[in-house]
Amino acid sequence: MKRETIVLGAVAAVCSALLVAALVMRTGGHAGQATQAGVTPEPADGAQPGGEDTAPAAPAASVSPAAAPSPAVTATPAETPSFTSEQNRREVTLFFQEVDSESLGPEKRKIFLTSSVADQAKQIVVELINGPLEKGLLPTLPPQTRLRGLYLDRSGTAYVDLSSELVDFHPGGTDEEIATIFSIVDSLIYNLPQIKRVHILVNGEERDTLKSHLDLRRDYAKDMSIVDMDRKSAP
Repeated sequence: MKRETIVLGAVAAVCSALLVAALVMRTGGHAGQATQAGVTPEPADGAQPGGEDTAPAAPAASVSPAAAPSPAVTATPAETPSFTSEQNRREVTLFFQEVDSESLGPEKRKIFLTSSVADQAKQIVVELINGPLEKGLLPTLPPQTRLRGLYLDRSGTAYVDLSSELVDFHPGGTDEEIATIFSIVDSLIYNLPQIKRVHILVNGEERDTLKSHLDLRRDYAKDMSIVDMDRKSAP
């Protein structure tokens, strides 16, 4: 009986040893590497958590100081010509009625020298409305007159649009109407060769006559035969 007990104990010991060996082989020799519950082993170098083969995120591009955008620079505008300077003014000749004759007499005046012919023409008409500065000359347009507009077409015709005060305050008479029309026509064409003819409008419309004599339905060309170019300025 005692012998049988010893044999059974030996067999049990052998079985236990075989069971342990089998367990060790099954776990691939990692039985000694304890893993704490709830703790994920750190991934090997280059591997992402979770075992996915995802490429590592690209590092943020570094910006070189030379490549960085420079602060906004405020552009300094080019200097525009000063219209108060004598270098930016031109001399023109205006024609007003002479006191002691039916002729038109010249008077020198300065206007702004601009690139627009129409703009220079406007200045000339405004100066005519302002009237003469020299003695011996009379106004040819009522001072209440306003220049409503002026434009130049491709054929060289200047359309001068004046307010109704030109008619309302005009004294009338053939000589006075001639002086008014040709002071405008000759002053524009004499100083601005781009202008070939002048057509006068009143309040934007054609008018049969200025007052009752000169036809305003036609274009007028320059007529220097009624201008006294030899007139000397009064002292």
